[in-house]
Amino acid sequence: MLTQPAVPPIGEEHRSLNQQVYAALLAAIADRRMGPGQRLVLDELAAQLKVSRTPIRVALTRLAAEGLVQPTGRMGFSVTRLSSQQLLELYDVRLMCESYAVEKGMAAVTPELLERLGEVIIPKDQHPDSLSPAERLAHVLKDQEFHRLIVALAGNPTLSDLYDRMNIHIHAMRVGPLPVSPLERREMNNAEHSAIIAALRAADVAAAKAAIADHVASSARRAASAMEMDQAGGATT
Repeated sequence: MLTQPAVPPIGEEHRSLNQQVYAALLAAIADRRMGPGQRLVLDELAAQLKVSRTPIRVALTRLAAEGLVQPTGRMGFSVTRLSSQQLLELYDVRLMCESYAVEKGMAAVTPELLERLGEVIIPKDQHPDSLSPAERLAHVLKDQEFHRLIVALAGNPTLSDLYDRMNIHIHAMRVGPLPVSPLERREMNNAEHSAIIAALRAADVAAAKAAIADHVASSARRAASAMEMDQAGGATT
């Protein structure tokens, strides 16, 4: 009869620690607590996280493979700084992922899914400037979930995983300066998300793909403007 071991195997414990360190660094990059171009020194990170250098190096190697950090020779790593062209290429890939998912999985759209997608719409009587940081974060997470649910229509976990990794760069741009006011951004997003939901409710693949293309193009323009503002601000500090 098999019995539960008194302590977890060391190998599993190490894998768990590696995952925890990776998740911590990934979150710091996504929230721009570690900004584009920032040097990542192994000893400093190990001291902050109170772990050895090994799980730090494992996590940074994984992040480098995902394009979120880049090696800087013997100096270690730095957070990847995207060019405007690279940013636009990410939005092109995002468009391909979402368009393919809608074309592939329109039959999987259910009333329950439409209800979940509708949660991203911010009520008109709720002014963005009045939201607490926690409420603003909740809306950002709902927006991310909106697009994950669309990509999940394809029924392809590999595609969903690719989308999530790519979206870290896009999310990081949203944490930076905004080229429009929070109210303008809310109105744009509400209109664009509503158009996507309406097309999905009508089971109109062509209309859904067109609405997604409009939304991604609009998001890409705002992200490019945010990048320009961010770079201009960095050049003056």
